[in-house]
Amino acid sequence: MIDNFISSQSSFLVVVVLLLALALVVFSADKLIDGAVIVSAELGIPRIVVGATVISLGTTLPELATSIVAVAQGSSDLAVGNATGSVITNTTLVLGAGALFGSIPVLRETASKLRIFTIVMILLIGLCLLDNGISSFSVGGLLPQWAGILLLAVVPVYLFMMFKGSSRLKTSHSSTSDDGAVADDGGRSKNIRLIAVNLCVIIVFAALLAFGSDAVVSSASTLAARAGLSEVLIASTIIALGTSLPELVTTINAARKGRGDLAVGNVLGANILNMTLVLGYSATFNPGGVGIARDIFTTHFPVMVAIVAIFSYFVYNTKKHSISRIEGMGLVILYVVYLTSLII
Repeated sequence: MIDNFISSQSSFLVVVVLLLALALVVFSADKLIDGAVIVSAELGIPRIVVGATVISLGTTLPELATSIVAVAQGSSDLAVGNATGSVITNTTLVLGAGALFGSIPVLRETASKLRIFTIVMILLIGLCLLDNGISSFSVGGLLPQWAGILLLAVVPVYLFMMFKGSSRLKTSHSSTSDDGAVADDGGRSKNIRLIAVNLCVIIVFAALLAFGSDAVVSSASTLAARAGLSEVLIASTIIALGTSLPELVTTINAARKGRGDLAVGNVLGANILNMTLVLGYSATFNPGGVGIARDIFTTHFPVMVAIVAIFSYFVYNTKKHSISRIEGMGLVILYVVYLTSLII
């Protein structure tokens, strides 16, 4: 029904619907995760488990919701473009802009996430090349259904690794924590009313998230068809930027307040889930797998390889442990070059 409504509107109104729908998706995902965190805490689930699972998955919830709807509507290019576009936007524009406004330290612990990101990226590119080989750079390729299942299987392994890493970090700092914090995790009584209220919040915002995602996909597909543009272009630019705006604002504010130390690790973690969870779902639940457009091979994958090289320098450079303003400007320029190459 919403698809018919959007397709009958003027292009200007379709753009307005797209922007409002993106805002609704991001806002609903944020509120849904807030509710899930509160319920988990009231049920006595340790904060460390919540951080490694609920919050980690929440960073990719807008992309996942949009991709689920895109696959259901047969717009697989939107799903793929959104996932890979978000990876690039997060690691170039978000971190680059953050470095322009303040300090973005690169912690040594980030090395493990960079290694996982690199392995997953190589695995993803290799799986996409299986169908047409090197000719994929001219005719496109395919991410087979079995490959999607493989990528989905990586998700619980990654979350478990993050949980173990968080456990070790918490243990190493246990001597500095106060007794009250421990008692709070295990000794408080459950607030049934608070749990019930937040379960209702989760249900309401899950419904709004689904509605917003449907509107995003329908409006983006309509705009692409009317303007003669590919769905990959719309997904890689407008949708990817829209779903990354919360991270952009958060990173800039954190950097300005001197709290940008977790930004790189969080962005790399979100990128890993975009490549495994979002693309894995898209391929698994799309009969025959999901097609990978030529633009993904010629633009997205090369930029992702460049990102790995750049962040390897950031992580393994022993002389400095932060992203400077000049390097931040370089990341933003890389994002502009990436956008330009998509449009031209």
